[in-house]
Amino acid sequence: MADPKPAAYVSQAEFARRRGVSKKTVTEWKQRGLLTMTEAGLVDVEASEWNLDQRPVTYRGGVARRPVRAIPRDEEMVGKPARATAAPRPAEPAPPPEQQGEGGQGDGGAEFDPEDPNLSLAQAAQRKENHLGLLRRLEYLTKQGILVERAAAEAAFFEEGRAFRDALIAWPARVSIEMADELKIDARELTQVLATYVNQLLAELGEPSELDLSRRSQP
Repeated sequence: MADPKPAAYVSQAEFARRRGVSKKTVTEWKQRGLLTMTEAGLVDVEASEWNLDQRPVTYRGGVARRPVRAIPRDEEMVGKPARATAAPRPAEPAPPPEQQGEGGQGDGGAEFDPEDPNLSLAQAAQRKENHLGLLRRLEYLTKQGILVERAAAEAAFFEEGRAFRDALIAWPARVSIEMADELKIDARELTQVLATYVNQLLAELGEPSELDLSRRSQP
């Protein structure tokens, strides 16, 4: 009586038994894309054995148990399951450009203009590194409290200027009675005179929002 036809799809454990290898080896084959799996998780015996037989007789990690089959012609492939193909190896990353020194020096140590739009690849890479270094320095100084955001500085100057303006506006009414008593003049007239000159001074100083931070930064 003839042997029954072997199953076309088997489990990984059964495939390992057929090949005479361990389950770990079958798992490694699966991870390397040498096994053709069905949606149900079964091994396509014919397609997987064909993939395994395409390895060299002596390969890294062992010796193939079956001779390498010839690649079938197109007409022989009709009706057969698709073969798994090995994924292409990723391209090697390009080596980084040579590190350049500071001071705007590019290829061969020659000076170059960082604003030049036609820089070489090495010079453009150096300009990028220089700018990144400056950005890191600004971030460090900001975290240390040495530098502050311009918006925060402007808000602080605005609040300071507004408080100073409010104090000046209230000053004539606060001191006019005592000053008028010492000068022996009418307190209401003195208040009006002081308020007029205070308003004139505030108009000359301008609004707090118009403070020039560049002048404040001068020593």
